[in-house]
Amino acid sequence: MRRRRVPPAIVVPGVSIRDLPRLPRVHQSFDERFLQDLLANHPGLLPVAEIRGDVGPLMCIGREVAVPSGVIDNLYLSTQGYPVLVETKLWRNPQARREVLSQTLDYIKDLVQKDFDWFAGQWAQYRNATGHEHEDLVVALNELSDDEIDEPFIVDRVNRALSRGDVIALIVGDGIETRLLELVMHLCKDSSHLRYSLALVEMACYKLNEHNEEILVVPRIVQDVEPVQRAYVRVDVAESLQDRVVVTPVIEPEPEATRSTTRVSLNEEEFLQSIEASAGRMAREQIQCFYNDLIESFQLEPVFKASALMLKVPHPDDDGTGASVLGIEKHGRVYNTQHIKHQLRRWGVAPSLVDKIAAEYWAALHTVDARFREGGIVHLAAHQFIPFPEIVQKLPQIKHCVGRVVSAVREAYENL
Repeated sequence: MRRRRVPPAIVVPGVSIRDLPRLPRVHQSFDERFLQDLLANHPGLLPVAEIRGDVGPLMCIGREVAVPSGVIDNLYLSTQGYPVLVETKLWRNPQARREVLSQTLDYIKDLVQKDFDWFAGQWAQYRNATGHEHEDLVVALNELSDDEIDEPFIVDRVNRALSRGDVIALIVGDGIETRLLELVMHLCKDSSHLRYSLALVEMACYKLNEHNEEILVVPRIVQDVEPVQRAYVRVDVAESLQDRVVVTPVIEPEPEATRSTTRVSLNEEEFLQSIEASAGRMAREQIQCFYNDLIESFQLEPVFKASALMLKVPHPDDDGTGASVLGIEKHGRVYNTQHIKHQLRRWGVAPSLVDKIAAEYWAALHTVDARFREGGIVHLAAHQFIPFPEIVQKLPQIKHCVGRVVSAVREAYENL
């Protein structure tokens, strides 16, 4: 039995309660173009985190993206390297049945033939058409992310996802037909070699006021298809034996550990070896001594990424991303990352206080060495780094700056 949704209501405690009327199946309040624009500009409305908790924020990188089988309404890439495609259909549109589902599956098959460079090209076209700042895809994802994104990681992650068919597809509408629910499992069998996730998402729309055009949009997943590990196996046998061979397919779910550790990163030894190869053994020893001193002195967390070591103030409740105070990249150069601002805001620290903490810290570092950027670095860029051997004499002052910002960060959280 199909469950009916309870409509939302506006409540004035002790005074009144007013149920909000849902827009009728046939309405003229908006069209599919409006829905596409809404989701392109506000991708947070898409409930992808309910499908995969590690997907990260989404960034729209293309509208009406041409692929061999047609045109994808909206194309996204997440900060964790997940490709996401969205097809929008209104309830009143009779095509929102078998056609849109078959079309979406064809789009998935087209996408998995692409690579990161193709996605970067789509972003370049989209940013030029929409007036975005001229920045490459990795820079744009870094600005959106709560954590630093290494270019080798995101390139590898996207290419790996595409090669495995690991795509998230959403069919989004202001209502979902019952018939479409019935078709999902049947038609998905035709693409059983892919690991995609498919979800039907309803954007239920309610009129807030009869006298204006305000609409309350409530997204929810109506149905989704969980990905499983699939593969084709070809068995060649002699003709005389064909009647005696039995092939039984066995599908095993991908181990949880494999799904949660797709990030490409260095371990400490690889990081130090890279420094030694680039800057020499003395630089390796000095850098290791320096970051271990900071870790021990201020209880910092070392996070080794694909291109750098990030020194972070751990989240006080161990339930979020740490706050990055200093970066040391794998060729033995130092920089101050701008992501501390994203991360502290995620902790719940007031934006004005976040700006004050970051500005004072970066200004102090800039006073120690003018090559530390007063606005922080948002993306790895070699010309913005400071070679470690050139600041060895300044390490006590840098340590003092780090200690002060660590204290400021912890105090800000304690006072929440």
